[in-house]
Amino acid sequence: MPRSRGDADTSPVREWPPIDEPELLARLALDDEGFYAAARRISEMWGKREYTPALLERALGYPWERPTGSYLLRGDRVDLLSDADASERESIVETFTKDRHPILSFGGNGAPEWLTTKFAHFWEEENKEVLVLTGELHDVDVGASASVSPLGYMPGTLFASPGTAVRAAMVWCTTAQLTQLTWSEVPYQLGRLEDALFVMDDADVEVEQVFAYVSRFGAFCVDGQPIALAAVPAKNRTARALTQEDLLDLVAPRLLGRAAGAEELVRATWEDMAAVTARASKILWPCSQPLQAHWTPFPASA
Repeated sequence: MPRSRGDADTSPVREWPPIDEPELLARLALDDEGFYAAARRISEMWGKREYTPALLERALGYPWERPTGSYLLRGDRVDLLSDADASERESIVETFTKDRHPILSFGGNGAPEWLTTKFAHFWEEENKEVLVLTGELHDVDVGASASVSPLGYMPGTLFASPGTAVRAAMVWCTTAQLTQLTWSEVPYQLGRLEDALFVMDDADVEVEQVFAYVSRFGAFCVDGQPIALAAVPAKNRTARALTQEDLLDLVAPRLLGRAAGAEELVRATWEDMAAVTARASKILWPCSQPLQAHWTPFPASA
């Protein structure tokens, strides 16, 4: 069975994704205090935005629709790898994994619609195409970040969970695509999962390094235990799993100070994101757990 395992002792620095944009490197190099201050400043930039019921549906749908298996995305066209014959599938995998960078996806970045949106501004054809290989990531689970996004949902992040195998994907990016993804993942730190085991469904590909985005806010906890995202399937899950609506219903009264639910919280993020962030900094951010696993942040300061 094809699998990939990171190896901290034999990984040269050159294997890090080649990110060289100074402003992005400066953001990645922020310490926790600097990042929290930046998050508060960014929240103030959103201002008041018009809320509609469709935005609630969008928030509750996170991490959004995606194929159950591997696929090739060309612009907005999705081709399932399982629909190709063996020789064509082998050719696609070889072409798209040869010179690209694999980045782990367990949330929105595995959804074709989200990837299409993030890459829509590129002119070059290769930067509009991406291969997404699905599989299982072992000994971690996907939980809710201890934060609320500007779109009103609690995004995913990783937390240690020995024995659990969670559904995830490897997104094979060009340098331009990976840089764009890193720009877009504002609350996340890019890094490497050491000793990670990723077992692919249907592609014989060796991945020497497992790169991933992990929330700077940590995984949201209740009574000291991380809450898993029910929308992300997993085997041998030991954490309590909640739907996005259940999560927002749980968090809304804590942030809004009244008998509020998911809709009120989504509305509040659109109408006053700064106020929601200010409350989250006191109530949600302290109720979190960082990734308790072998994790090496991207060496931005170097």
